[in-house]
Amino acid sequence: MNWIKRCIIVLLSLITAASCTPDENSCDPNLICTTISIDSNWVNLSITEQLSGVPIILYNGNLENNLIVVRDTLYSDSHDYYLPTGIRYTAEAYYRSGPNIIIAVDSKKLTTESFTNCDDTCYESDEITLDLVLIE
Repeated sequence: MNWIKRCIIVLLSLITAASCTPDENSCDPNLICTTISIDSNWVNLSITEQLSGVPIILYNGNLENNLIVVRDTLYSDSHDYYLPTGIRYTAEAYYRSGPNIIIAVDSKKLTTESFTNCDDTCYESDEITLDLVLIE
């Protein structure tokens, strides 16, 4: 009999806990909601600073696609570009070390996500950082 009471208590606890989780149609009027679709955001390139500058190439898509967005030479440890979302970006940085050239590569997708809050479609997008810093 004790075992049945424990099972009932555990079952009721689980039902109560499950009913407290928000569902897809939950409404929070205090939530900041951007209702305009986000079509662009920041892509940050992080590099190891060199006095002579660091040549970079930023690509639309994977490196193999060879769709160049920008060629630049950076003289500070970071630089931002405002670019369309929904696209994978790949960057290369070219470092000179004596007679050798070291190439650093990183790639990420700049995404936009949507969700529903209080019958509104809300959009959010996080900027991305492509890490081209040399490992010492």
